[in-house]
Amino acid sequence: MCVSCGCGKVNDNHGDSRNITQTDINSAAQAAGITPQEAAQNLMEMCQRMTSGSTSTQRPSQHTNTSER
Repeated sequence: MCVSCGCGKVNDNHGDSRNITQTDINSAAQAAGITPQEAAQNLMEMCQRMTSGSTSTQRPSQHTNTSER
């Protein structure tokens, strides 16, 4: 779905590229060398941390794209 609003239209960014779509999640997963499901799980965990006010409890990065290192 449009992750931002929850409308159920998986790749409709409603004309605003700031809205998150399934394509964005797929691209982010590919960049990190993980599955889209893992990327979505990471997003959910970060959202939980943000709503609890704790963003300091970070897991070690599992980013595998070495082209930027």
